[in-house]
Amino acid sequence: MKANNKSPKVTADKVVRSICTVCPDSDGILVYVTDGRITSIKGDIEHPCTRGHICIKGTNACDLLYHPDRITHPMVRDNQGWHRVSWDDALELIADRLQEVKERYGPLAICGADCFEASPSGVVMALFIRSLGSPNTMHNLDLCAGPGVIADAVTVGENISTYFSVADFRNSKCILLAGTNISATMPGRWKDTIEAIADGAKLIVIDPRRTECVEKADIWLKVRPGSDGALAMGMLNVIINEKLYDEQFVAEWCVGFDQLKQRVQQYAPETVEGTPWVPADDIRKAARLFAETKPACLRANIGVLHHNNSTQSGRAFAILASIMGNIDIPGGNLSTAGLKGLKSGMDITGERRLPRHIEEKQLGAQQFPLWSGPDSIIGGAVHNPTVLRAMATGEPYPVKAMLLIRSNILVAYPDTKKVLEALKSLEFFVICAYTMSPNAELADVILPRAHSFEVNRLIACPCGQWVSAAEKAVEPAEDCWDDIRIFSELTKRMKQKGYIDDSFIPWKDQQEFIDDSLKDTGITFEDLKQGGVITVPLTYRKYKESGFRTPSGKVELYSSLLEKYGYDPLPGYQEPPNSEIANPHLAEKYPLMLIATRQHSHYLTRFPEYSWVRNLTPYPQLAIHPEAAQERGIVEGDLVWIETPKGRCKHKAKVTENIHPKVVNGSFGWWLPEKPDPEHGCLEVNVNAVMSYDPPYDPVVGINNVQGVLCEVCKAEE
Repeated sequence: MKANNKSPKVTADKVVRSICTVCPDSDGILVYVTDGRITSIKGDIEHPCTRGHICIKGTNACDLLYHPDRITHPMVRDNQGWHRVSWDDALELIADRLQEVKERYGPLAICGADCFEASPSGVVMALFIRSLGSPNTMHNLDLCAGPGVIADAVTVGENISTYFSVADFRNSKCILLAGTNISATMPGRWKDTIEAIADGAKLIVIDPRRTECVEKADIWLKVRPGSDGALAMGMLNVIINEKLYDEQFVAEWCVGFDQLKQRVQQYAPETVEGTPWVPADDIRKAARLFAETKPACLRANIGVLHHNNSTQSGRAFAILASIMGNIDIPGGNLSTAGLKGLKSGMDITGERRLPRHIEEKQLGAQQFPLWSGPDSIIGGAVHNPTVLRAMATGEPYPVKAMLLIRSNILVAYPDTKKVLEALKSLEFFVICAYTMSPNAELADVILPRAHSFEVNRLIACPCGQWVSAAEKAVEPAEDCWDDIRIFSELTKRMKQKGYIDDSFIPWKDQQEFIDDSLKDTGITFEDLKQGGVITVPLTYRKYKESGFRTPSGKVELYSSLLEKYGYDPLPGYQEPPNSEIANPHLAEKYPLMLIATRQHSHYLTRFPEYSWVRNLTPYPQLAIHPEAAQERGIVEGDLVWIETPKGRCKHKAKVTENIHPKVVNGSFGWWLPEKPDPEHGCLEVNVNAVMSYDPPYDPVVGINNVQGVLCEVCKAEE
């Protein structure tokens, strides 16, 4: 292990070396503090991976810390509105109300919600809900990279292709990007890609939009949204039939190759080209370039994974990386390792489980056993649409109380009206928040969170190459508590009142959580603070010593886990049911395809609260091709309605040739803090309001089509 011991040049009262957690890039940053207040944030040039890179999100990461409307005391809502209370009163109220729900409906009627279970807030939320006897914790993973995590796990045994993994872009000679625009969402990794291209690397981009990535691409495959899986299967057909794969790796480390070879015969480029809108010759060129240029790596992210064919589409891309022998090699898709003894969030929650007969009752466990329940690959997240149905209808059993942290589900989830109805049906709702939001407006109690710069944090990169302390930069604002402390104190209160017998939460605050995570490493948090970033030398081809983390110990082209649970063990492509191909009659009324992405400055649903975001983008934008705009009498800056079978929402037109003429690109996660209504405009401007969260679902993970939705666009009144 190597410690980075150099100190930054101090230009303030103090400079704190930290890590930006606004997005998964985890850029190394320097936080400058004067008179107890953060004055600026800069990239840390001594960070071994990000090397000084920082994007606009990072430089403005403390905006909510000093937001004029930041909530800094517990708040309770009654018939007269919101009023401030003490922490003791808030905890007393929450404990009593949760116990009322337990006594009336049983513990399964209580649900937690967080963005991601592996984070400290996700860990403590899951363990608090389990302490009450419920396995029901919601996460956003189905609307994120979750389907790819499952696809990778049943194929390779771990995550290798989504943004939770690490592709060694910097040392690769051929990079394939599918359904992801890392130039906007992960600019640190884009910097690595640019440097690789400067050294001669080739770039293949699969995207219906002309992004900055496309501008640097050697091959651009302008794919029809939702059909990435068909394209990947066509590439596999070429690679296998032309024997371009790594024959030695396949023979030694893959199972099911003969079955896969037979399956891909259905996907000749001439057969599939009409499905992804990509000519057969271009499919061949991309397949040959990816196969013949070594080493190569890929990232197949959200654009691939937001459909009812997500798992098998993700599998096709994981297999593309695998049969070329590009797993865990320099310049390939890296396998995880990390600091020996370091506990991840998934390790911690995995140690503290409810009995199997209770986990089997988790919402979604019966229909999606690899996603939810005791056999879940991802730790047992509920199936979110099933939870919303349970809230609204009481089926299969009622959910009447929710505690929510770090997740703006009213804005983030599809079918906003249905989510709103479900949340309004709750008898008790608690949210931990920085500011008032559409979710918070619906709550009974708001608990003020400490900002990430107000607590110590422990950050490890996904492949384990480095571990870093992110030291507290400033003191917490007034009554704001860290997430671990909030739920530790709440659990303690419920034990004191005899509402629960024991607690799954052994820590009193965030620092104890960090110390517990490090206790088996031989390194303390103080060591990390003094030493800076600790790097762990990368090792490669670890599978040669321990095999892959699959039942067979090999890459499973034919998945035994999928077969065990009754799913197709081989990858394939299924056309989404409400597409122009499957439903041409519907496409006559809705001739365009709607995708939803984050704008460059806009990563999470809380970003409309940031003043700098609104200065850059005052209103959500819809990218539309000039041909489509002219046909509809739309010009740049016009207010437009986006209409789908679920309803309509409003954006401003951004007329651009950087998108396919039959595709429009809306803005995800929007709401308007300045709007006085409780929903803050999310029903009006949020593209999720016109998307469905209904079946048909991907059979493995339960996600439906939330990209490539048929729509029409028309000019709106001012």
